Amino acid sequence: MKISAVIPTYNHSQWLPESIESALNQTLRPHEIIVVDDGSKDNTKQVVSRYPVRYVYQQNAGLSAARNKGIEVATGDWIALLDADDVWMAAKLERQVAAIGDEEFCYCATTRFFPDGHTEAPECFFGEEGLKLLRHHNFIDPSSVLAKRDAFLKVGGFNRDMPAGEDWEMWLKLANVCKFVGVPERLLRYRVLGNSMSKNPEIHLKSMEAIVAAGTGHLHGIARIIAARRMRSVRYALVAIKYRDNGDYRNAMRCAMRGVSHWPSPFHDRAFKIVLLELRRRLVGK
Repeated sequence: MKISAVIPTYNHSQWLPESIESALNQTLRPHEIIVVDDGSKDNTKQVVSRYPVRYVYQQNAGLSAARNKGIEVATGDWIALLDADDVWMAAKLERQVAAIGDEEFCYCATTRFFPDGHTEAPECFFGEEGLKLLRHHNFIDPSSVLAKRDAFLKVGGFNRDMPAGEDWEMWLKLANVCKFVGVPERLLRYRVLGNSMSKNPEIHLKSMEAIVAAGTGHLHGIARIIAARRMRSVRYALVAIKYRDNGDYRNAMRCAMRGVSHWPSPFHDRAFKIVLLELRRRLVGK
């Protein structure tokens, strides 16, 4: 197994050394480390020159294009993704390789760390339950993924036209053609930075149909229609929650109602619950 670590970066030179060093310090050293500079304006090239890694520059084309470029030029038969602001634990690749049997896609649990120093341990899911939940919730962080290069190429790479959720769409596409295995050990430290998508929740809806298509492409007939409606309902509910967190209750209600229109059931339905919460808030004036 020859592993190519692919690190896409754009103006992340302040965090890039820690990311590169976490790849270099693996107990199972990758065959190569490729840093794809997506047209950075900072001193990324100078930072990378200090390390024994492969540097690839391209005009700014976005994160998906940078990941695709790294996968394209890689000489390994496996790809380990690593974002420029994330950090692998030293045994990350070793543990994943040990977990892989005939699977072509492996991920691990994550620890998220914040600028103020606190950390969170988001829940990760595995086995058949995980694959079912993946249709409604993206619990796989890109930097946790180790997958066969041919699998990425088979599904056409990351979607460059999506403004958000391109990683989620990729996992759903791969789930249709690959066997998955997960490692419950928290082998990735995911750096949480300010996210403009939280300020503009609507951007998540622009990617919804691509995600729905990827999540239902293997289904047929009424099963596909039902699954698609459920996925849309969950997506609208998630956007409604983001609006509500931002204090935009009008748009929270609008999105929640759209979610209910796709899945009009009070059972196991976030959109329906958000509508009830918003109605209660209006009645009590809070």
